[in-house]
Amino acid sequence: MKNHFIYPLLMALLLLSAYAGTTFAVEIAPRISDREIVERLTRLESGQQAIIQQMDVRFTAMEKRFTAMEKRFTAMENHTNDRFSAMERRMDERFVAMEKRMDERFVAMEKRMDERLDAQWSLTLVLIVAIFGLIGFVVWDRKTALSPLERRFARIAEELERDLETDNPKGSKLARLVEMLREMASKDPRLADGFDHHFPPEGLPGKA
Repeated sequence: MKNHFIYPLLMALLLLSAYAGTTFAVEIAPRISDREIVERLTRLESGQQAIIQQMDVRFTAMEKRFTAMEKRFTAMENHTNDRFSAMERRMDERFVAMEKRMDERFVAMEKRMDERLDAQWSLTLVLIVAIFGLIGFVVWDRKTALSPLERRFARIAEELERDLETDNPKGSKLARLVEMLREMASKDPRLADGFDHHFPPEGLPGKA
């Protein structure tokens, strides 16, 4: 970069010196000794060196400024990247925490639903067992309650059949007793009146 500025400067100085030589060549100049020429060239070279040094200093300062600016931009970029990275991390952590909380809530809801279903199923089984138990108890109670009655009615029927002699070919005892009273009523008017009053002809039991 320095060479790009130095070469045009030297070319400009040479052109100026050539133009000055052609301009002052018309006039009659005093004779210059070699020593003066050397001194002037030395001063010219010293001036050029000073200009070059000043330009180097300025370019160095400019490069330092550009380097500092580049460092500042790099620092700003790094700082911005750090902020965005921190924001992304915080957002990721929040999303992860939200997903975790939602998963925990869904797990808790599923657990509660399972517990409720288990409780309802257990209650249903208890009700079914209770219903079947009640039905069995009713059947058992009916059987235990009717069995003595059936046995008692059977015994009463047997006693009645035995006492009344319903299987007798001549008729039961009641029928034979009525027949006997009828025969006696034919001989006793008072008995006939009582017989007709308590045993009308249509209500008399016939022979079995």
